[in-house]
Amino acid sequence: MGVPENSERTTFSGAAQAARRFVRPLVRRATAAMFARRPLSSWPPILGRIHEITIPRGIVPHSTPQPIGSANINNLISLIEKTREVAGDIAECGVYRGKSLIPMAIYVKQQGINKKLYGFDSFEGFAPSVVEDLRFGGTNDEWKAPGHMNDTSRERVASKAEVFGLSNVTLLEGYFDSTLPAFSNATFSFVHLDCDAYEAYRECLAFFYPRLSTGGIVSFDEYNDPPWPGCNKAVDEFLSDKPEKLQVIALDNYEKYYFIKQ
Repeated sequence: MGVPENSERTTFSGAAQAARRFVRPLVRRATAAMFARRPLSSWPPILGRIHEITIPRGIVPHSTPQPIGSANINNLISLIEKTREVAGDIAECGVYRGKSLIPMAIYVKQQGINKKLYGFDSFEGFAPSVVEDLRFGGTNDEWKAPGHMNDTSRERVASKAEVFGLSNVTLLEGYFDSTLPAFSNATFSFVHLDCDAYEAYRECLAFFYPRLSTGGIVSFDEYNDPPWPGCNKAVDEFLSDKPEKLQVIALDNYEKYYFIKQ
């Protein structure tokens, strides 16, 4: 009796998936070793796809300046350079899969910048407070649910740091109100907030502002981004009695907002 065609396909598909799971780590280790000493700016776009990170040459520019889309590593590198001589470490809130945290850490390491990078994320998706953002309007209400964006893990990001030999990265797992207080005595030079929701932005601004060195920068990934008006609300409320004013950076037409601590 012959083997059913669909059974053959299933067997082949399973074997192919197993082969990919075996080969992928080998390819990642080989390419990480091959390019480790080459400037991040020279890495070919395919490395971004292999390692699931954003790299400078992999950015596809927008046709016009727009505040939409994920974080642009070229913007982030530019802001790191602006704060190179500012005292304090670097933080990112909203790590997800490490697509921006890991290349930032690679750049900092390659440049010999003696700063640590702290990545804060629940690695379980949005906190229950995200439902508050439904009150503020905006698009894509289906995203504003507890646990959305939970298709990641601390281990997934840690493995990327490990394959690139990034001893400058520390990952903090948990909601911000439980992880940030451990860093009450820390000082920061650059903070990238990519945390989407109103309450998350409010918590992070309240924590980092007094710990930001003069000349330090806080950048906002969702400011003016149509799905997340809660970001604007949190930022505008927080800065309403502060001397800092929002500025814009728009490399590759990725329009993102930030302020410099006075």
